[in-house]
Amino acid sequence: MGITQTLSVASASTSTSASTSTSTSTSNTMINPLSIQEGQAPNLPSIIVEDKELEASRKIYGGKGDGKHLGGFTNIDMHGISPAVWKHAVEKWTVQSVLDVGCGKGTSTSWFYTHGVRTQCVEGSHDAIEQSMVPDKSLLVEHDFSRGPWWPGQTFDAVWSVEFLEHVNLQFHYNYVSAFRKAAIIMVSSSRWGGWHHVEVHQDPWWIQKYESYGFRYSKELTDEIRGVAKSEKAGNTIFPVNGEPFGAQHIFMSMKVFINPVVAALPEHAHLFGELGCFTDYGKPNRKCGTPAKPGVKKSVAAAAIETPLDPSFFPLVLTDAQDQAWYDIVKASIGDDTETPKE
Repeated sequence: MGITQTLSVASASTSTSASTSTSTSTSNTMINPLSIQEGQAPNLPSIIVEDKELEASRKIYGGKGDGKHLGGFTNIDMHGISPAVWKHAVEKWTVQSVLDVGCGKGTSTSWFYTHGVRTQCVEGSHDAIEQSMVPDKSLLVEHDFSRGPWWPGQTFDAVWSVEFLEHVNLQFHYNYVSAFRKAAIIMVSSSRWGGWHHVEVHQDPWWIQKYESYGFRYSKELTDEIRGVAKSEKAGNTIFPVNGEPFGAQHIFMSMKVFINPVVAALPEHAHLFGELGCFTDYGKPNRKCGTPAKPGVKKSVAAAAIETPLDPSFFPLVLTDAQDQAWYDIVKASIGDDTETPKE
């Protein structure tokens, strides 16, 4: 759904000569930067370069043929992937669609794809797009945010963007924030140290102030919640079957921040977010599904449940399965082989 608000500004200029005085009025139309952009913006792919010295300096980082401001992805980064966090977003926040910004080779996008989440992957590196593991290539968008803004055609429940913010200069924020504006929840990490083209390294207060100035609302509660999930995953030493390494999730439990974009979150198509069973069971007990008796077999309880309006099925979380996990493992395995190298930036 697209909502574009325009403002017409009339300006008058007056010039006076010895014999005449004239006044002209011109109309200027501007796009409201807080609105939801209509449709999908045309993507601007990266410009291929040939620089052998640049290629040599990348070392473990991908980006062959990319400009120096692009690339920086690795074959597998165990610090940036967290199935526990993704499952939490789907099962607890009722997230059903995700825009993956700076998706690299598509590790996270592939998880969303295999688990039934509507997804789209936007990446600036041509090398990463060429190596993408995402099975459905129609989900890939190659766009260099230093060349201009891009946004998707549809709105999304959430943006997932890990190891991206620090790579894009401040003067290009508008270009990628235009994409963020089409999501209800914004989940972003930001590096606190150096790395390949890390040109915006800041502490959390800077990012929070910046993003709130863009109209997003920071949620400490959701931030703490998601960081806690990532910490528990690391503490549990959960092993990735593909390479035998634990999910580090360091980028997430150290620096992920969660923002709400009220302009999209308020749309009826995103009303399912943060769903929770709404019918009272008993004091100290979790709520139940409306239409199901709190005490099956008890006549009064059955009668009470019979008059309750059930929640529409589309408002329930997506059902996640072990088979979906295995499908994701197979995709990643086919892409990375036996690689167990995790970058230490």
